[in-house]
Amino acid sequence: MVSDSDSESIASNHTEYLFEQNFQELRAEALKSKKLFEDSEFLPQEEFLRDRSKHYGSEVVWLRPHDIVRPDLPILVSNKNEGFDIRQGMDGWYVPAFSAISDSDALLRHVIPPDQGFSEAENYAGIFHFRFWFGRWIEIVIDDLLPTRRGNLIYMQSASRVEFWPALLEKAYAKAKGTYELLNNWLPIDACIELTGGCPERVKNISRLLSGEQKQIDRLFADILRANQNGNIPLVSFHAKTHANANRQQDTRSLGLEPRYVYRITQVADLGQGRQIIRIKNCSGWTNPQWTGSWSPDDASWLNVSDSVRRELDGEAFHDGGFWIGFQEQSYFRNNDFLRHFDTIDFCHINKETDKEAVFNGRWEVGSNAGGVQKGDFKNYAKNPQCFIELKSPNPEDPDKYCSAVISLMQRRQQASKVKGVNKIGFRTYRVDRDADELTSQFFSYRRNDGRHKAVAKTPTWQDGRESNIRVRLPVGRYCIVPSTYMPDMEGDFILRVHIETFGPEVEMEDSSDSDTFICNDPNETTALVARTATPTFSERSVRSELKFGDQRSAASRTTSVQGSRSNLARYKPLEELRSGGGNTPIYGSRRELGGSRTSVYGRPEGRATPIYGSTSGRGSNLYGSRSGAAGRTTPLYGSKLDLHNSNK
Repeated sequence: MVSDSDSESIASNHTEYLFEQNFQELRAEALKSKKLFEDSEFLPQEEFLRDRSKHYGSEVVWLRPHDIVRPDLPILVSNKNEGFDIRQGMDGWYVPAFSAISDSDALLRHVIPPDQGFSEAENYAGIFHFRFWFGRWIEIVIDDLLPTRRGNLIYMQSASRVEFWPALLEKAYAKAKGTYELLNNWLPIDACIELTGGCPERVKNISRLLSGEQKQIDRLFADILRANQNGNIPLVSFHAKTHANANRQQDTRSLGLEPRYVYRITQVADLGQGRQIIRIKNCSGWTNPQWTGSWSPDDASWLNVSDSVRRELDGEAFHDGGFWIGFQEQSYFRNNDFLRHFDTIDFCHINKETDKEAVFNGRWEVGSNAGGVQKGDFKNYAKNPQCFIELKSPNPEDPDKYCSAVISLMQRRQQASKVKGVNKIGFRTYRVDRDADELTSQFFSYRRNDGRHKAVAKTPTWQDGRESNIRVRLPVGRYCIVPSTYMPDMEGDFILRVHIETFGPEVEMEDSSDSDTFICNDPNETTALVARTATPTFSERSVRSELKFGDQRSAASRTTSVQGSRSNLARYKPLEELRSGGGNTPIYGSRRELGGSRTSVYGRPEGRATPIYGSTSGRGSNLYGSRSGAAGRTTPLYGSKLDLHNSNK
């Protein structure tokens, strides 16, 4: 796990202060003046409340926790997971993310630094600080004045009356967005990204897998299983109600699931003999779940499970309000309720210990590298930023021995929208020779009957969303990702992240001795060596892309490395040791300490390590165009009230 010193070092090196409010300096000033801190940037006034709370008028009083729980003493984080008390009718899109970080001591300690509290020994001065990821880590300072009515909190609170981190974290989130009202109507995956810095992946229409190939179902289960093993966050949800799905949602509701809610996968178990079950937790509702479908507490499926295995499964549950649901059982069609009822899975990939991540921060600039993606305009297209990675870790369980990665492209959002970006964006991925470090217009315009020079993966469309992502399955090799706007000469900032799944030691790439070499007439352009590519096919279960090559590569050792243009990237140095443990039953995603019990900073046993700190920064061609280099630029903030522009214009 990350030590306290490591956490402090990371915070000082990779976080910035919102409104330049330095927690340590402000707390020292408050202690010296013997006055509790009051935040001038987020005042205890009606204008910062939710609109529906304003009709209470003078009944709303801003109180500090000591005054709310008197004569008891408030605490910031309890030594056990207390859960949340969510007000009925409140927009709880961020509750699944709060629930996820509460289950991970590493995440909780990073988002809520442990150098604060309500006691004199903790230097209480009415000030607290929290960390959010809006394109980069931002530290946000607040005072502890909270809106109450008749002595009770009017927004989020812990199930424990004296625990206050949920209410204070919500206030810090509201400050980041602008007001409590502006905290409404975002997406659950947004909160997961902004509280963990994770890379998102969306899998849509999973119920269609029931009419597809069995290998697609097996692959999805393997992805869910691996996500839980590595401490990533999977959320499952339903489509919005329409006339076409009204009857289906009514059937879902009759079994105890609520289509309005978002659920989080907390555990995965493979019981053998084709029996696979998933434990999910209701993160958005205000009532206890009463699931009555497959693998519910009284379901006959448990009769074929030994008492010892069931005790272990129930022991992992922690009575957290979650329940088991059948993913698939090959002998019983009825036991695939998970696939039949849910529509979408959102993964937030936060593990950078087992897996790797390459990050490319850039900007499209008119007259430089804003080439667009217009048909046949290869000269302009070649001007777009080019981001190079290497995949060297084929999945040994993949029948084709392909590598897996999630590619995510994020842009700044429109000020008037929570989901719309400033441009229509997308990307294409090309397989290149291992020595290539810049692709020219000749590369993109050249056509071969054998499929070379074509994109091996791409976004299905160029859309104006804030973020677009795909999962790719590709052979071992070197690849170039070209992010672009749809139209040329459209300016905007972007962050391209590649989350690369690794499975073992490194496999060397094969040299393409028959590659074509293009010599450019422009001496300033770099010669590019072109390798074998093929046309992608897209899985129906999502925007996931895979290559179907005739030749299958296998290797005894596997790993993944990431490289940038013209120079190798710095190797990722892990800050946490990911624990893995034994156990006869394959159950994943619990907070149980698999390798022995330890006590955390907050006094409760640490859960599975969740490494979130640091990543490999990528370098590519033309990330910022020719007007100025990347040095000194400010990465734009995504999702917060701030709309920072590049520092070098």
